[in-house]
Amino acid sequence: MRCPVCERAELVEKVQNYHYRECGLGNVVLTGITVRSCPECGALVPKIPRMEALHDCIAHALVKKEERLTPEEIVFLRKSLGWSGADFADNLHCDKSQVSKWENGRVPMSKQNELLFREIVAHGKKIADYKRTDAVRKEAGKVVSLFVSMDDSKRQWTDEWREAA
Repeated sequence: MRCPVCERAELVEKVQNYHYRECGLGNVVLTGITVRSCPECGALVPKIPRMEALHDCIAHALVKKEERLTPEEIVFLRKSLGWSGADFADNLHCDKSQVSKWENGRVPMSKQNELLFREIVAHGKKIADYKRTDAVRKEAGKVVSLFVSMDDSKRQWTDEWREAA
């Protein structure tokens, strides 16, 4: 396959980790997937199996994490529900301008709204492993990334939060 960016070289396949920025989150790493790279321009073209299941896995990991949701994570979860900003505002009984403030990081989402939102994303299931009293960012300077990998034997995505190396 020729490079879709420069169209000058054939892509080379390699199994590696891939920083999955295309999902809108800066801290998601797909582990052990096939990535095609261009030796000419350096473009990367990942082969991502079961994309919908991957996004469900990321959403599930975000719902159960102990730290507060970031603005980017709020956007990701809203989109994972297929909601517009207006839908989000209607479902949380707030103003559309409030949603915009949360998603742009101008105002933090209240703990009550965040917990409700997490419950909605989890489809009404009780979030047993979310520590409501610990719903604050731990060690503010620590960078934590979500590593997501395909378990080939089960044909499903698995997630793990780890401190960045």
